[in-house]
Amino acid sequence: MALLAASGCGLTDEEESRLAFFRESALGAYDRGDYLQSLHQANMALELDEGDPIMGLVKGFCQLKLGKMANNPVVIDESLNTFEDVADELDDDFRVYLGLGGAHLARALLSDREIAQMERRLESEFLSPESRDAEMKRLTQERDLQHEHLVESERNLRRVLDFELQKENLYALVDLVLTLDAQGGRDDEAVQVADRALKVNDESTRFTQAALDNNKSLSPGARIDLARRIEANGDRERLLRDLVATVEFNRGNYDGFLAQMEILEQRGLLDEVQLHNRAEVREQLGQYDAAADDLQAMLRMRVRRLNYDQDTLAPEIFQRIEALKARHAESPGS
Repeated sequence: MALLAASGCGLTDEEESRLAFFRESALGAYDRGDYLQSLHQANMALELDEGDPIMGLVKGFCQLKLGKMANNPVVIDESLNTFEDVADELDDDFRVYLGLGGAHLARALLSDREIAQMERRLESEFLSPESRDAEMKRLTQERDLQHEHLVESERNLRRVLDFELQKENLYALVDLVLTLDAQGGRDDEAVQVADRALKVNDESTRFTQAALDNNKSLSPGARIDLARRIEANGDRERLLRDLVATVEFNRGNYDGFLAQMEILEQRGLLDEVQLHNRAEVREQLGQYDAAADDLQAMLRMRVRRLNYDQDTLAPEIFQRIEALKARHAESPGS
C-alpha cells in the first residue's frame, strides 16, 4: 500500500518525529502482512494526529484484514466505521471505496453463518409459537441486513472502477464478482466481471514472473515478495475459475465446468475440493476411469497433510475408487 501522509498540525518537533516514525512503521508492517502491528502503529499515530486520514485508512484496512481472518463481525463493523470516518476527507481517493466495498462484502458473507444457524433452529419441533415467531423475525432482519451490505458493497466497488486509472483494479473486480454471486440471480454479470478479473490477474502474473526471472539483482526479500504475489494471484485464479465453473455446472453446462477445471489443472491450481467435484461430474458423464483418477489425486493431496489413520474419509474414498474402476471395466469399450 503506497500511502502518503501530510504533516500533523500544531505538533512540537519531537511529536512530529514520533508521528513520522509511527506512520512509517504502520505502512511497513502493513506491507509485511503484520496487520496487528500495523494497526497498533496507526493508532499511535492517530493519538498524535487524530485527523490523519491516511492513518485512518490504514487502520480501516487492518481492521478489515483482522476481522476477516477471525470471522469477527464486530471488528469488520469497526472497519466500516473507520472507513466512513475518513470518507469525506478522502472523497477523491479510490481506496476509501475499495475498503468500504470490501468491508460490506465481508460483513454480508458472515451473515451466511448466522442465517444458517437460524434456519436450523427453525427446523426444531420443540420451538414454542412465540419463540418461532421471534426467530423468524430475527432471520428476516438478518437477511435484510445482508442484502443492504451487498447493495452497498456493489455501489462502492463500482465507484472504484469508475476512477479513470482504476478501471481494471483487480481487488475491486474480484470483490465485485463475489458480491454479484452472493446476491443471486446475477450469474451472467458475475461471469463477465470474472472474465475481466482473470485477464487482469493473468497480466499481473506474467509481469511479476518476468520481474522475478529477469532481475538477478533482486534482494532475497524482494524475491520473496514477488513470489508471494504470484501465489496470491494463483489463489485468486482458483477462486474465480471455481466460481465460473460452479455457474456452468448449475446451468447444466458440464463442458464449461470441465474447461475451467482443465485450465486450473494445467496451471497446477486444482485443490482437493475441485478434484472431488470434477470426479462427481465425470462420474455423471460416465467417465468412470477419469473420475477414479481424480479421487486418487485427491487422496495424494490429503496424504501430504494427514496421516492415513487420521483421514476418516480415506476408506470411503478408496471404496468409491474401487466402485468406479469396476464400473469402468463393465462399461462398453473399456
